[in-house]
Amino acid sequence: MKKIVLLFLTATTMFACKPTEVKTDSAATATGTVTTSGPDVDLIKKSITAWADGDWATYASTYADTAKAVHNGWPSATDTTVGVKMSIMIENFKKQRELMDGNVTMGNSIIEVVTMPDGNKYGHVWAELSWKSKKGVAGKSVLFDSYGINKDGKISYEWPIYDTKDVATLGQ
Repeated sequence: MKKIVLLFLTATTMFACKPTEVKTDSAATATGTVTTSGPDVDLIKKSITAWADGDWATYASTYADTAKAVHNGWPSATDTTVGVKMSIMIENFKKQRELMDGNVTMGNSIIEVVTMPDGNKYGHVWAELSWKSKKGVAGKSVLFDSYGINKDGKISYEWPIYDTKDVATLGQ
């Protein structure tokens, strides 16, 4: 009887340790891409360059009319106040820029666009930003920004994450 129980335990252990197979649709998986060049990357470059230079008309032209931004926040289905329309963001950027001496300098940056198997596109930017206040104080921040790109080739949302420490000192 002990041998049967031991055999049963051994067999159960072996079956429990067997790796499970996860089936994926390889045709759908194979159609997703990541790129660091092309029209969608150029759109993001155009947008962030216009922002850094304070070219608000060009900056606005890269966004869909319904685009919103969520800065350093986590949007949810129940909190509709987190996302801010881009027209309001641009007005805030203009006020912020009045406190700067010149434009924002963009240092090292990485820009990519991921196209999902269903055709949805998401852009990502990692960049070093620096500026000088009108009072002569240097500021810097590292930025990560995520974008949605719609079928019309416009940015449908932006979701940047950055350290606000030096940004907050602009008005002081």
